[in-house]
Amino acid sequence: MTTVIRTTQVLVRAPLQKVFDYVSDLTKHSEWSDGELKIEAVASGPIAVGKEYLSKGQVAVQKNRPNQLQVTEYASPHKFGFVANDPDFGNVSHVFTFTDQGKDMMITRTVTLSLNPLVALGFRFFIYPLIGRPSMNKAMAALKTKLERDFS
Repeated sequence: MTTVIRTTQVLVRAPLQKVFDYVSDLTKHSEWSDGELKIEAVASGPIAVGKEYLSKGQVAVQKNRPNQLQVTEYASPHKFGFVANDPDFGNVSHVFTFTDQGKDMMITRTVTLSLNPLVALGFRFFIYPLIGRPSMNKAMAALKTKLERDFS
């Protein structure tokens, strides 16, 4: 298997703790994610490592794609991570880091997955440039807009 890592960053003018609290609430990801998405917690309770969620979202042209999510990192207010168990791609790790930049906040999103080497080649030259990168950039731009509108 080939490990594929993709990173996207956005600079946001909003308070660190408010940014962390918003992004670490997976049920709010549909407010800024590219495409259709719905995420629900499996059980009530605070966000913590091990908390599970179910999601149904859009990937390219496929709608209602199911994923099981689990929080893997929760270090308020600097790092939040979860893994999505995808039916085709297996475990896809999403880690958000939040770095104070004076009046601004740098949000770095790192997505990591393991793919068959042939699929990884297609991902690198076709899937990510044509679908993945535009989708991640659009989502991060929407996140920036949402955070600056609500918390600046």
